[in-house]
Amino acid sequence: MKNMKMKLFSIIAVIGLFTACKKDFDGRATESAGTENKAFIRFVPGSLAAARNFISVDGERLNGTALGMGGVFPGASTITAFATILPGARTIRVYDSAAVPLQTPVSVSATFDAGKFYTVYTYDTSNAVKALIQNDVFTVPSDTTANVKFVNIIYSSSTIPNVDLYSRRKRANIATNIAPLGNSNYIKHITGLSDTLEVRATGTTTALTIFNGFTFNAKRTYNVVFRGRYQSTSGTMSRGLTVMATY
Repeated sequence: MKNMKMKLFSIIAVIGLFTACKKDFDGRATESAGTENKAFIRFVPGSLAAARNFISVDGERLNGTALGMGGVFPGASTITAFATILPGARTIRVYDSAAVPLQTPVSVSATFDAGKFYTVYTYDTSNAVKALIQNDVFTVPSDTTANVKFVNIIYSSSTIPNVDLYSRRKRANIATNIAPLGNSNYIKHITGLSDTLEVRATGTTTALTIFNGFTFNAKRTYNVVFRGRYQSTSGTMSRGLTVMATY
């Protein structure tokens, strides 16, 4: 009887340990193994006609392949969504790697906390590049929806209207009235169906740019970024959307 009780206590202890681990699991440990006590970072070059862009942290280059406007480092999928850096005060530098750079470098200092997720965006013109660092704060959806945040880093030398992010599948706006350099909160959105996204000037129905055939996956989190030059519809400065998975 004593042995049976000991076995029962052992089974209960194992079940309790498994339940506790499962309760706090959100998937990131699997996708970012060995990242304890690290901050998470990614880079989206959005300055006009950005090309050959590298990002460094305290002088150490992060990306191995240069990026152009609208690219994403480390990648746009959930498996490669973020790189890891040591937490604390860090200096971020973004620069054009050409022998004769066409883009001015930009440096910005910030404090990065362990366990938090950060996106570094660049914006403005090639001779006046600026950087914006956002902490992406989100929770994993408990239902079959996805989280979507709309980020507006579009450039214009003149006054432009705020914009909406519209879903043709939903037949409604996902985010509304987002000013330049503004962003929405993470908003629940439908999943599992091919969607077409439009950016519209707030209160209008004319598409400024269109992103065709994207399917949001359940329980995932995405950033949708409006970038480029507001008045340009073609060429290296053309306005457009970058869609990237955050989790």
